[in-house]
Amino acid sequence: MAEVEIGGRFGRLYGFLDWPARLDALNVLWLLGVLAGLVLFGLAPATAALYAVLRAYVLDRSPRLWHDYWAAWRASLRSSQVVLGLPILTVWVVVFYLLLSRSTPFAVGMAVLAAGYLATLLQLPAVVAHVDLPVVRSWQVTAEVAWRRPLVTVAVAVLVVGLAVGGWLTTPAAVPLFFPALPALIATVTVHRGLADSPPRTPS
Repeated sequence: MAEVEIGGRFGRLYGFLDWPARLDALNVLWLLGVLAGLVLFGLAPATAALYAVLRAYVLDRSPRLWHDYWAAWRASLRSSQVVLGLPILTVWVVVFYLLLSRSTPFAVGMAVLAAGYLATLLQLPAVVAHVDLPVVRSWQVTAEVAWRRPLVTVAVAVLVVGLAVGGWLTTPAAVPLFFPALPALIATVTVHRGLADSPPRTPS
């Protein structure tokens, strides 16, 4: 039976309603990808594959969810360990210093720095998915894209935190259905627009 293509406002509405199922499926795939790499070695390729599929959706390329996710996972199994794996591991360092600074005069400043760092880190896999750059250059471009428009980056951080806290307080059972895919989608859209406005310059 042929598929019926829906256009106009109903088509946009149909596409919007399709996103919860996509995000739910991507969360499951991300978790499977993490487990497939024995957690430690699966976190980076699972995250890279998640952002790669989301990029395809944002570009209206209609990816084959299962096939394209695992293809991206295998392709990034080694390369992602440095470009994404090392920055992801630094999250534990940030958490350690946040806990260490509790009840001290540095608590607020540390919280602000941590929020800015995590908001930047959220966009790194999206940059890696969009442009093929050396490792260090990928980190540099991420910082440039994130803080070229600081208000957007701050807004993204506030939105992600608000969604996480609001979801946890209202319907905690629904939080695993949308995280980490929902923050990844927000970051992917933000980076896509940021790179479209000002593509990264490669060193001569």
